[in-house]
Amino acid sequence: MHPFYGPSRRLVGRREPDAAGLASMAAYLGFWAVALALAKRELDLRWPRGSGARAGTQEGAIGILGERYAQGDIDEATFRHMRAVLAEDVGRGGAG
Repeated sequence: MHPFYGPSRRLVGRREPDAAGLASMAAYLGFWAVALALAKRELDLRWPRGSGARAGTQEGAIGILGERYAQGDIDEATFRHMRAVLAEDVGRGGAG
């Protein structure tokens, strides 16, 4: 048996030696599940993916606006108006 299981065996008392190994393995799996979930959350916050993430920045919003204009979803007047509104929001500190 692995030497690390010795202290765990003393904690569980006179139970089967395998119970200490299973408890230790469950603790390892629980730790890594939490650690990986926190790491994924942190990575997603720092480096978001997809077009929804781009919309959070002014450059992303103007990029999406340009794509919509290029695809014909909006006309030139609407494009110019929306771009001006985005520029105003940036001038006011992004409040909107």
